[in-house]
Amino acid sequence: MANPNLNSVSNVTCHNSLVSLNTTSATLIVSNANASGSVYLIESLLCANEDGTNNADLTLVQYDTSDNSGNGTTLANTVVVPADATLVVLSKDMAVNLLENQSIYATASAADDLAVSCYWKELS
Repeated sequence: MANPNLNSVSNVTCHNSLVSLNTTSATLIVSNANASGSVYLIESLLCANEDGTNNADLTLVQYDTSDNSGNGTTLANTVVVPADATLVVLSKDMAVNLLENQSIYATASAADDLAVSCYWKELS
């Protein structure tokens, strides 16, 4: 199915994903399945450093597949998140559209330090 025409959206549903990055491997934050008939409007993505002492780096990549096997576009590259701080990576004024068969993955420089919160609207 093709991405929906946003002029004829009939449903808007709010979603969120709260993910602790407990590994230094790429971790799925949000995925829009192939043929979902939806566009995800990513309105907010936050990254909190839960470590009270050490900084940690965040890398955020948008893929052209619903997993991270396709081509990626880096949204944030090894951005330092200070200890006990929260970084606003995406906000409503710089929202990202996640089309069908696309995904966003996050990678941390240290396991168990960063938590990602993502909020979006599903338009269908």
